[in-house]
Amino acid sequence: MRLENNNKILFNSDTMKLNNNKFFYYPLILSIVIFLCFSCSNSKNDLSDSENPADDYNENLLETLPSRSDDYSKVWEDHFTDESINTNYWTVGTLRDPNSGDIVPGADGDHLLKDKYSGYVTVEDSYIEDGALVLRNQKRSYTGTSPSGNYNYTSGWAMTMHKVFLNKGYIEIRAQFPSGDKVWPALWLIAEDLVWGPEWDMFEYFGKNNVGNDVMGMHLLVDEWPNQKWDTGYIFNFDALYNCEAWHIYGFEWTEEKAVWTVDGEVKRELNRTDLSPNRIGKWPNEDMYIVINNEVQSNAPDTNTNWPNYLKIDYVEIYKKND
Repeated sequence: MRLENNNKILFNSDTMKLNNNKFFYYPLILSIVIFLCFSCSNSKNDLSDSENPADDYNENLLETLPSRSDDYSKVWEDHFTDESINTNYWTVGTLRDPNSGDIVPGADGDHLLKDKYSGYVTVEDSYIEDGALVLRNQKRSYTGTSPSGNYNYTSGWAMTMHKVFLNKGYIEIRAQFPSGDKVWPALWLIAEDLVWGPEWDMFEYFGKNNVGNDVMGMHLLVDEWPNQKWDTGYIFNFDALYNCEAWHIYGFEWTEEKAVWTVDGEVKRELNRTDLSPNRIGKWPNEDMYIVINNEVQSNAPDTNTNWPNYLKIDYVEIYKKND
């Protein structure tokens, strides 16, 4: 890993750049108190396990992850242990890099990617709480300036444009997703060259969309706008199967020949370069790409069963490179 003077961290597959009767009653009372405390303690532990199911992970599956393999070495991480977001790594509350002035390609404004999103991105909706990065969706009236207009929702956005990026490797993110028809949280990679495409959608959750309800997307977009082409994959009934709002370890491996998506060590999708159609094989991503983590609101989904506010929480983000 190399941290340059301009705070950029760059990675590629070869070189990573980058917690009286009273004497009779007292013992009895003491015994009851001890019993109750013990019982409450056990109940609390059970609740903790269900909300934060680290003990429920299948260790045999986790051992298969690149992060546990001698073939990979960790080159960058953020465990969000500081009181505030590290702005050497992350730009939050805007789609525009404050240093270069560059904006996410195709964005409708500094605080909204496209009108299919309803959440106006704000600084206050991205923050650190209890050692996690929190990206919040709120239902509230808000007057925006870029693009200008009146909004009914606001959202959290964090990206590493021009600060941390990679060309191949393995990314591991421990996260809690929100649930509900209206939510649209995502973990994804965008090209550093500021041209739309390629794009990796590592994990993109839809409470409801045109392919079905409760789906987790794992996609590849190849080529550049306006000639981009999608290769899509989904985990259907994701919340029903996994419980979105529980902690899970989301892994994404990107090599010269394949991409592998895992949840808690279980392979959910594998895409080989040779699986692409002949006219797409040569478009397999081979360039620097940066991380985007955002919680959003779908414009076209009904607002009937979504809790407000809702949160995408990130315990850590780690990047690994394959050893020579």
